[in-house]
Amino acid sequence: MTIVSRRILVPLLGKSDLALERAKSMAEIMAAHGALVRVFRSVMGEDAGNIEIMARFSNFTEGSKVNAAIAMDPKAQKLWQEREKNPAAHVHGPYVYRMIFGEATPQPVIMRRLYQVERNHLKDAISMLPEARAAIHKDTGMLAVIPSIAPDMNQLSIAYYADSLEQMGQNLDQYGMSEKFQAVVTKASQYGKLISSDVLVAV
Repeated sequence: MTIVSRRILVPLLGKSDLALERAKSMAEIMAAHGALVRVFRSVMGEDAGNIEIMARFSNFTEGSKVNAAIAMDPKAQKLWQEREKNPAAHVHGPYVYRMIFGEATPQPVIMRRLYQVERNHLKDAISMLPEARAAIHKDTGMLAVIPSIAPDMNQLSIAYYADSLEQMGQNLDQYGMSEKFQAVVTKASQYGKLISSDVLVAV
């Protein structure tokens, strides 16, 4: 069971470059302990400007083991000390999610759609994911996760991957606005409510 951890950095005014530098340093530390990790910047949506560190682990045991190792790493401890002395961002997380459909891809652009789904409707909402997959281009990566450790547990997050922002726009025009995909969206509305959407770019 693959899990995903997510750390969110909200840069302070004038500190975006420093926040990104520290995010990349943390990603290197996490990778050294076995995490598959990437750093993204939100470029569209309510959280535009935020930085996210996302990592994958094969299961909860591996994720917990890696996080324990990070906490003991002198490089991580030094990074936290620097943050205390000279804050560059408000840090949220790590939050933990369980992958329930699809796979992460190396494509650098993600369009993320977040749904509010009550637990009694979650099974039905998940059952529709293959329909959504069939309605988009075969080369578009797709991943869905639900929270295991997060502020709001009644959510379903779906990520659609692209090779570039331009390709993402083309996918939206050709597939996202298609009758087939919109039919899936309309059907899904009986199980959950689309509450936000944003775009992330790997940095």
